[in-house]
Amino acid sequence: MNKIASNFKRIVLLNSKKIYKINYLMLFITSLLYGLYILMISNSKNIGFQQILKASPYTAIMFIVILLNLMIGYALWIKGSEGMSNNKKNRIILIDLATCQLILGNIFSFITFMTTYWSFKNQPDTEVESKRNSLTGTVVISTILYILCFFLLIRLTLH
Repeated sequence: MNKIASNFKRIVLLNSKKIYKINYLMLFITSLLYGLYILMISNSKNIGFQQILKASPYTAIMFIVILLNLMIGYALWIKGSEGMSNNKKNRIILIDLATCQLILGNIFSFITFMTTYWSFKNQPDTEVESKRNSLTGTVVISTILYILCFFLLIRLTLH
Protein backbone atom coordinates (compact mmCIF):
# COMPACT_ATOMS: atom_id res chain seq x y z
CA MET A 1 0.00 0.00 0.00
CA ASN A 2 2.85 2.36 0.83
CA LYS A 3 4.44 1.70 -2.57
CA ILE A 4 1.18 2.62 -4.35
CA ALA A 5 0.96 5.85 -2.38
CA SER A 6 4.55 6.80 -3.17
CA ASN A 7 4.05 6.04 -6.89
CA PHE A 8 0.87 8.13 -6.94
CA LYS A 9 2.65 10.97 -5.17
CA ARG A 10 5.51 10.83 -7.70
CA ILE A 11 3.05 10.98 -10.62
CA VAL A 12 1.25 13.98 -9.11
CA LEU A 13 4.55 15.78 -8.50
CA LEU A 14 5.57 15.30 -12.12
CA ASN A 15 2.23 16.42 -13.46
CA SER A 16 1.45 19.43 -11.24
CA LYS A 17 1.83 21.81 -14.19
CA LYS A 18 -0.65 19.73 -16.19
CA ILE A 19 -3.07 19.68 -13.26
CA TYR A 20 -2.76 23.47 -12.97
CA LYS A 21 -3.47 23.80 -16.69
CA ILE A 22 -6.55 21.56 -16.38
CA ASN A 23 -7.70 23.85 -13.57
CA TYR A 24 -8.07 26.97 -15.68
CA LEU A 25 -9.22 24.99 -18.71
CA MET A 26 -12.09 23.63 -16.59
CA LEU A 27 -13.16 27.19 -15.80
CA PHE A 28 -13.12 28.05 -19.50
CA ILE A 29 -14.97 24.86 -20.49
CA THR A 30 -17.74 25.24 -17.90
CA SER A 31 -18.20 28.87 -18.92
CA LEU A 32 -18.40 27.88 -22.57
CA LEU A 33 -20.91 25.13 -21.84
CA TYR A 34 -23.16 27.47 -19.86
CA GLY A 35 -22.94 30.04 -22.66
CA LEU A 36 -23.98 27.35 -25.15
CA TYR A 37 -26.86 26.41 -22.85
CA ILE A 38 -28.12 30.01 -22.84
CA LEU A 39 -27.71 30.17 -26.62
CA MET A 40 -29.75 26.98 -27.06
CA ILE A 41 -32.54 28.34 -24.85
CA SER A 42 -32.49 31.60 -26.78
CA ASN A 43 -32.76 29.81 -30.12
CA SER A 44 -35.40 27.31 -29.01
CA LYS A 45 -37.69 29.99 -27.54
CA ASN A 46 -36.89 32.64 -30.17
CA ILE A 47 -36.15 35.28 -27.57
CA GLY A 48 -33.14 37.51 -27.12
CA PHE A 49 -30.39 37.31 -24.56
CA GLN A 50 -31.68 40.31 -22.60
CA GLN A 51 -35.16 38.80 -22.35
CA ILE A 52 -33.68 35.58 -20.97
CA LEU A 53 -31.79 37.51 -18.29
CA LYS A 54 -34.89 39.58 -17.41
CA ALA A 55 -37.15 36.53 -17.29
CA SER A 56 -34.86 34.38 -15.16
CA PRO A 57 -32.96 35.99 -12.28
CA TYR A 58 -31.20 32.66 -11.67
CA THR A 59 -29.79 32.72 -15.21
CA ALA A 60 -28.68 36.32 -14.74
CA ILE A 61 -26.85 35.50 -11.51
CA MET A 62 -25.22 32.43 -13.00
CA PHE A 63 -24.15 34.52 -16.00
CA ILE A 64 -22.29 36.79 -13.56
CA VAL A 65 -20.68 33.69 -12.05
CA ILE A 66 -19.63 32.53 -15.51
CA LEU A 67 -18.03 35.90 -16.20
CA LEU A 68 -16.18 35.64 -12.88
CA ASN A 69 -15.02 32.15 -13.82
CA LEU A 70 -13.69 33.50 -17.11
CA MET A 71 -11.86 36.28 -15.27
CA ILE A 72 -10.29 33.83 -12.79
CA GLY A 73 -9.45 31.38 -15.58
CA TYR A 74 -7.75 34.15 -17.52
CA ALA A 75 -5.80 35.29 -14.45
CA LEU A 76 -4.68 31.72 -13.76
CA TRP A 77 -3.69 31.30 -17.41
CA ILE A 78 -1.60 34.47 -17.36
CA LYS A 79 -0.09 33.54 -14.01
CA GLY A 80 0.61 30.03 -15.29
CA SER A 81 2.61 31.35 -18.23
CA GLU A 82 5.05 33.01 -15.85
CA GLY A 83 4.93 30.09 -13.44
CA MET A 84 2.78 30.13 -10.34
CA SER A 85 5.08 29.78 -7.38
CA ASN A 86 4.30 27.07 -4.90
CA ASN A 87 3.99 28.75 -1.55
CA LYS A 88 1.50 28.98 1.29
CA LYS A 89 -0.13 32.14 -0.07
CA ASN A 90 -0.93 30.59 -3.45
CA ARG A 91 -2.24 27.43 -1.81
CA ILE A 92 -4.59 29.57 0.30
CA ILE A 93 -5.76 31.24 -2.92
CA LEU A 94 -6.52 27.80 -4.39
CA ILE A 95 -8.51 26.80 -1.28
CA ASP A 96 -10.44 30.08 -1.43
CA LEU A 97 -11.34 29.57 -5.08
CA ALA A 98 -12.27 25.93 -4.46
CA THR A 99 -14.62 26.99 -1.66
CA CYS A 100 -16.24 29.62 -3.88
CA GLN A 101 -16.78 27.06 -6.63
CA LEU A 102 -18.28 24.59 -4.16
CA ILE A 103 -20.81 27.00 -2.67
CA LEU A 104 -21.96 27.94 -6.17
CA GLY A 105 -22.32 24.33 -7.22
CA ASN A 106 -19.52 24.11 -9.76
CA ILE A 107 -18.38 20.66 -8.67
CA PHE A 108 -15.98 20.04 -11.56
CA SER A 109 -14.07 23.26 -10.91
CA PHE A 110 -14.05 22.50 -7.18
CA ILE A 111 -12.45 19.12 -7.86
CA THR A 112 -9.79 20.63 -10.14
CA PHE A 113 -8.95 23.37 -7.63
CA MET A 114 -8.61 20.80 -4.85
CA THR A 115 -6.46 18.57 -7.06
CA THR A 116 -4.23 21.53 -7.88
CA TYR A 117 -4.00 22.41 -4.20
CA TRP A 118 -3.10 18.84 -3.30
CA SER A 119 -0.45 18.63 -6.01
CA PHE A 120 1.11 21.90 -4.85
CA LYS A 121 0.89 20.85 -1.20
CA ASN A 122 2.90 17.72 -1.90
CA GLN A 123 5.72 19.65 -3.54
CA PRO A 124 8.43 21.54 -1.72
CA ASP A 125 7.80 25.26 -1.38
CA THR A 126 9.49 27.57 -3.84
CA GLU A 127 11.07 30.77 -2.68
CA VAL A 128 8.59 33.53 -1.98
CA GLU A 129 8.77 36.27 -4.56
CA SER A 130 9.26 39.77 -3.24
CA LYS A 131 7.16 41.37 -5.96
CA ARG A 132 3.43 41.74 -5.46
CA ASN A 133 1.27 38.82 -6.53
CA SER A 134 -1.09 40.04 -9.24
CA LEU A 135 -3.46 37.13 -8.66
CA THR A 136 -4.31 38.12 -5.08
CA GLY A 137 -6.30 41.24 -5.94
CA THR A 138 -8.27 39.43 -8.61
CA VAL A 139 -9.08 36.59 -6.23
CA VAL A 140 -10.16 38.93 -3.42
CA ILE A 141 -12.54 40.85 -5.68
CA SER A 142 -13.92 37.71 -7.27
CA THR A 143 -14.42 36.08 -3.86
CA ILE A 144 -16.53 39.02 -2.74
CA LEU A 145 -18.57 38.80 -5.94
CA TYR A 146 -18.90 35.00 -5.68
CA ILE A 147 -20.23 35.38 -2.13
CA LEU A 148 -22.65 38.08 -3.29
CA CYS A 149 -23.91 35.77 -6.05
CA PHE A 150 -24.27 32.96 -3.51
CA PHE A 151 -26.43 35.11 -1.24
CA LEU A 152 -28.52 36.22 -4.22
CA LEU A 153 -29.07 32.58 -5.16
CA ILE A 154 -30.06 31.76 -1.59
CA ARG A 155 -32.48 34.68 -1.59
CA LEU A 156 -34.04 33.41 -4.83
CA THR A 157 -34.60 29.96 -3.36
CA LEU A 158 -36.21 31.36 -0.21
CA HIS A 159 -38.80 33.41 -2.11
